[in-house]
Amino acid sequence: MDGAPTTSGSAGGGGGGPAPFLMKTYDMVDDSTTDEIVSWSQNKTSFVVWNPPEFARVLLPAFFKHNNFSSFIRQLNTYV
Repeated sequence: MDGAPTTSGSAGGGGGGPAPFLMKTYDMVDDSTTDEIVSWSQNKTSFVVWNPPEFARVLLPAFFKHNNFSSFIRQLNTYV
């Protein structure tokens, strides 16, 4: 998948490619049907959550086992 996020180190998915969290996040952000809620920044190097309540209510449970925005951010910060 060209442009998909990759990671190395202990926060990764075990050396077999990007961690599942990163793949799910990439798929969620890269989906053009979610652009009103979350989309890539103008330069495509980061993403913006435009509507955090809808992000937590609609997208998080569709991609993850929870709808907790703070937990998502905490997990995301392990890759920074």
